Amino acid sequence: MWFGWIVASNPLAGWWGKNKKNVIIVGVALVAVWWLVAGRGRPEVEQVDIPDDYPSAGRELRVQAPSDPDEPLPLVIILHDDNADAKSLEGASDASSLASRRDFALAFPEAVAGTWRLDDPNGPDLQYLRDVVRFMDEERTDVDLDRVYIWGIGEGARLALLAACGPGDPVYAGVGVVGQFETEPGPTCDAVTPHGRVAETAWDDDVTDALWEFSHDKRRRSA
Repeated sequence: MWFGWIVASNPLAGWWGKNKKNVIIVGVALVAVWWLVAGRGRPEVEQVDIPDDYPSAGRELRVQAPSDPDEPLPLVIILHDDNADAKSLEGASDASSLASRRDFALAFPEAVAGTWRLDDPNGPDLQYLRDVVRFMDEERTDVDLDRVYIWGIGEGARLALLAACGPGDPVYAGVGVVGQFETEPGPTCDAVTPHGRVAETAWDDDVTDALWEFSHDKRRRSA
């Protein structure tokens, strides 16, 4: 009596063996197309100047915002420390990636000669920040003026608090303060604009995530 195995061939295995290379190529191409489509419409960070018809004409800043959003966007303004610059903070913070994922507009103002003016509550840097908000809303995108947040590190944090706690518009919905300070930054005005603290000496994507988590659901209050 004869005993043996009957081996059934697998047509899928044969097809895969013949077509594996082509399938991999098509798969890679589909991933590339998806990546391009997903990234289409995401604005890039640009270096721009405040226009001539603003009090702060000629001041530089870096911005990222879609020109025609479906609805008004929150605006986050991020201020570098003294002896630093907007481009370096933009890269270290990775805020542009978060802005693309969470749909908010972004502005990195630039101090003149790397130093913020903190000696005058009505001085040129505070006017510059007012112009940044106006410029972003009128020239670059559609800003939800109830959701304007200002964050800063070091001396930029001090300026952020001065701007948020000073009189007049804009009324910021939240202030983010980053740094370790020998003299505490102030003033604070939590009854009008709540502030959040991150006690780090450097700004990275974790700091950005923490400040967005603190800020994103806050809306401006009446003074």
